[in-house]
Amino acid sequence: MTTSVTESVVVRHPVAEVAALATDPERLLPMVDGIGRFDHVRDREYDVFIDVGTIHVGGRVAVATPDDRTLVWQSVRGTENGFRLHVTEHPDGALVTATLRIKLYGLVMARVSEFLARGIVSRHLIAGLEQLRHGIEHGA
Repeated sequence: MTTSVTESVVVRHPVAEVAALATDPERLLPMVDGIGRFDHVRDREYDVFIDVGTIHVGGRVAVATPDDRTLVWQSVRGTENGFRLHVTEHPDGALVTATLRIKLYGLVMARVSEFLARGIVSRHLIAGLEQLRHGIEHGA
């Protein structure tokens, strides 16, 4: 079963400034509390584990920046997951939209886990985007 969550936040700063921080995993990942832990393994590869209740899901991901406003990752080992963060123009500054997709295996347990994980991941994504917004707007 696959669950996907998309959330957005408006950051009241120029798009270029927001994108520079939001597309740099070394600066972005420490700001997001919902990521239980992350470790830089080697160039463009990280071990990323997301808190889903009392467990961590994730594993090794390959990170890419296809353009100067987008950050994506795709799992290469561990729990199958993908992430996309994109920064676009907004009348008040920049709109940051993030999508996180997690695939859980098994029939009954995956269905229950999908339901629970969707709510938890959504809250983590919202909180992470708000932390990003606050960090940029208030210089934290």
